Amino acid sequence: MILLNPGPANTTETVKKALVCEDICPRETEFGDVMGRVAEGITKVVHRGNDFVGVLFGGSGTAAVEAALASTVPENGRLLVIDNGAYGQRMAEIAAQYRMPHDVESFGVGGYPDLERIEGTLGKQRYTHVAVIHHETTTGMLNPVEEIATLAHARGAEVLVDAMSSYAGLPIDIEKLGADYLMSSANKCIQGMAGLAFVIARRSKLEALKPMPGRSLYLDLGTQHRFFVKSHQMRFTPPVQLVYALDQALTEFFAEGQAARWERYLSCFSALDGGVRALGFRRLLPERMLSRILTAYLEPDHARYDYDVMHDHLKQRGYTIYPGKGAKKATFRLANMGAITPEHMRGFVSALHETVDAMGMTPLYSSSAPAEGA
Repeated sequence: MILLNPGPANTTETVKKALVCEDICPRETEFGDVMGRVAEGITKVVHRGNDFVGVLFGGSGTAAVEAALASTVPENGRLLVIDNGAYGQRMAEIAAQYRMPHDVESFGVGGYPDLERIEGTLGKQRYTHVAVIHHETTTGMLNPVEEIATLAHARGAEVLVDAMSSYAGLPIDIEKLGADYLMSSANKCIQGMAGLAFVIARRSKLEALKPMPGRSLYLDLGTQHRFFVKSHQMRFTPPVQLVYALDQALTEFFAEGQAARWERYLSCFSALDGGVRALGFRRLLPERMLSRILTAYLEPDHARYDYDVMHDHLKQRGYTIYPGKGAKKATFRLANMGAITPEHMRGFVSALHETVDAMGMTPLYSSSAPAEGA
């Protein structure tokens, strides 16, 4: 099955085989060494110095986002969330759940962040933290995080970046990006398994964190880091097999190299997007906003179009696609992350062609349909 959903993504056979390991007590020194190697590896993906450090948590990617938010924004601080999709909204929901002082600068699902407006908001009152999504997988939009971080740092705010589906896909220099805290997951572009999340944090900021009453016990970022430094263990039982799988995924990442991985993803995007658009499908976003890791396409306005029928037809041919989520126009989404090749993408385009023909959907759009990226 070739997965074109926005994660979990396809993995290699060697990563899957890494799950089948000898039983080991996670409190043993040998396993601590594996976790130490993984923590160093996830940091090395985005930073080659010693100024940042990785902290692991068992859980989905949302666990890492919640850990960063709950552990960093103090009671006397204030958070500004930049929201232009479901995952910006999720950060705002986490802030509300913890009753932390926060505001949301919303641009609507698929709206591109207005830097002048953000700068104006930052100037209205003191914000200690700004949170933003790097690649908003609701729409496939790549947000201007570097520019937002520059504005935030100029006002003395720390920057938290959700890089869930860009980390290890897009080339990232965490310092150039401007992230003080970067959150991601093992199951997307790093090509590990779901259930292991992490925060890569500026060491000086991380070491200064103190537990906050009324916040999370399990997701306390500073305490998790200090416990690991002292004992080479997680405070609570880690997902042992998933750590081994991520260790293997990191080995494969560094063997391939960041530049080569990104080139492979770009080649997959070109094969996928070029073929899909040649069939007549139109993108939601204009070229300049695309991440090239995931793309949202407008649903056809054809009378015979049915997403579920299209999904099931493609699944029978070995491909999983994903529905749209909250955009102003109805969409479906196709990702090109994971252990895939351009040949897989060409196979999908062929299957989509067969599906369109089988559903009798030609032409896909009426002449009155909006232009691509409008």
